[in-house]
Amino acid sequence: MITPSTIAVFEHVMKEFAAELREIGLVIDREPERIHEFLHMPSMQAINHMMIPPEYGGQPIVTIGNERYYGLSSLERVITIEKLAAGDAGAFLGGPGPSMSSIVMMDLADEEQKERFYSHFMKGASWAFFAMSEPEKGSDATDIGTRITRQPDGGIELNGHKIYIGNGSRARVGLVFAQTNRTPLGIQIALVDPSMKGFTATPLDTMGLCALQISHLKFEGFPLEEKDIIGRHLSPTKRGLWGALRTFHRMRPSVAALALGVAQAAYDYVLEHRSIFKEREKMELERMEMRLHSLRSMIRNAAAEIDHDAQKGYLASLSKIRAAALAEEATELALDMMGPGSMMEHPLLNKWYRDARAFEFMEGTTSIQKINVFQAYANGKMQHA
Repeated sequence: MITPSTIAVFEHVMKEFAAELREIGLVIDREPERIHEFLHMPSMQAINHMMIPPEYGGQPIVTIGNERYYGLSSLERVITIEKLAAGDAGAFLGGPGPSMSSIVMMDLADEEQKERFYSHFMKGASWAFFAMSEPEKGSDATDIGTRITRQPDGGIELNGHKIYIGNGSRARVGLVFAQTNRTPLGIQIALVDPSMKGFTATPLDTMGLCALQISHLKFEGFPLEEKDIIGRHLSPTKRGLWGALRTFHRMRPSVAALALGVAQAAYDYVLEHRSIFKEREKMELERMEMRLHSLRSMIRNAAAEIDHDAQKGYLASLSKIRAAALAEEATELALDMMGPGSMMEHPLLNKWYRDARAFEFMEGTTSIQKINVFQAYANGKMQHA
C-alpha cells in the first residue's frame, strides 16, 4: 500500500512518463490513429499494464524498494492519473489497457472470465471499452435499452446501441451493460469480443480528448454464451447495477484527478512562459495555486476513503464537482494571461482548454454528483465523514 513516504518517489516516476505523453499529445489529438506509432514508449507500456493484478500477468507501474504498485487502489490511481494528465490527458486516456473495465472484472468476474479478459493485454498493447451510456439516455443504468435476449433454441443475443464510448472503435475486448428485464436485478454485464459478427463501431467527431476516439457502438444479433455473462456465479443482487455503482464510486476520484492534472498543466504553463505579472495577475495565480493544493488533498482523501469503504461515493462526487469546474477555470485563466491570440499561438493551451470541457460529462454531470451528495446527506452518511 502506498504511504506518504513513498508518494514523492511515485510522483517522480509519473512525471517522467508524463513528459513522454506531452511530446505526443498534439500529434494524436490531430490524428488519433497515430497512437500506434508510440506504443513502444515506456509510458504507454505502463498504461497498458495499469490495473492488471499480478496474478493475471500485470506488471508494476512503479517499484519502490520491495513495494510494487499496479494501480489497483484508488489512491495509487489518482496519484498516477493526475501526473499523467498533467502531461497530456488525451494521450493517457487514448492509451491501451483495461481501464475502468478492470474494476468490474476484479469485483464480479469468475476466474475463467478474468483469465480471458486480461490475456488480451499480455499479448501486447490492447484496448478495452466500458459501454454504459446510450443515445437519449446517458449513463442512467436504470433505463438501459440494450437487451440480452435468450432464444428458444438456447442461444443468447445482444441488441442495442451505446454512445460516447472511449476507445470503442479500437478495442479488442469490452464490457456491455444490458437489460434482461425492466428491473434493477435485470441488469447484466456481457464480456464481448468486438471481432465477432453483429458489432459495429463508429468514431465520433469531438472537440476535446480526440485521442480517446469516442465511439458509437451498435450490436445487432450479437451472439453471446452463458460464459460471457459477468458475475454468472453471483446472486443477482451482487452484480449488474451493484457492480456499476461500485465501479463509478471507485473511478470517480480518477476523473477528478484527470481534471486536476489538466488544471495543473495550464497553471504551470503560464509560470513557464511568463516572467512578469501585474499585481492583479499575481493574486489570481496565488489563488489558483491554493485551489490546486486544496483539491489535490480532497481527491486523495476521497480515494483513500473509498479504498477503505467503496460505499463512500459522495466524497468522490464532491471532488469531481470541484475538479471539473477548476479545470475549465484554470484553462480559461491561462489563455487570458497569455494574451490575445493565445488560442492560436499556444497549441497546448488550445488543446487543454478543449479537453477540460469533457470532464463535466465523464462519470456523471455536476447535477448527478449533487444528487449523490444530497442522498448521502439525507441518509445520514455525511454526519460521520
